[in-house]
Amino acid sequence: MERNIFLIQQILGWLDHLGTVGLLLTMFIEGLSVPFPGIIIVLAYGYVMNFNIWESLLMALVMSAIYTIASFIPYLLGYKLDAFFKKRLKKSIDKARGWFNKYGLWSIAVTRPFGIGNYISYVAGISKVKWLPYGLLTLVGIFPWAFVMIFIGREALQIVHAFF
Repeated sequence: MERNIFLIQQILGWLDHLGTVGLLLTMFIEGLSVPFPGIIIVLAYGYVMNFNIWESLLMALVMSAIYTIASFIPYLLGYKLDAFFKKRLKKSIDKARGWFNKYGLWSIAVTRPFGIGNYISYVAGISKVKWLPYGLLTLVGIFPWAFVMIFIGREALQIVHAFF
């Protein structure tokens, strides 16, 4: 048990040392749509950074902008290499396409907080969605997720202090 606590303290110390740059790098990696435990890291940053409500809102906006910028990479890959992705990621692309067909462009925003949101970038590219609506809907969709994760992480700090 003590070893686990020590390991957690080391990880939190490392995140604290990286600071905002590490948080924004996490969001960039998340935006690339690669398998990555971003939710855990963002929650931990909410705990480590202990932003107030206004700082949390501002940080969530910056995080969302970084995520959106990074998400243009899978979007452009889908745009340029649509035949390749249709073959390789058929099951995931079909699932994301189902959301896309059901909810239209808003599926770009609605799916961002969920696992399927990683594939919507490719589907939007394959579907030749214009870049401006894609970027705005991505920003709108990821912002609530970013804010809630920072907020929950911050609240976890208060819960930990209440018990220890």
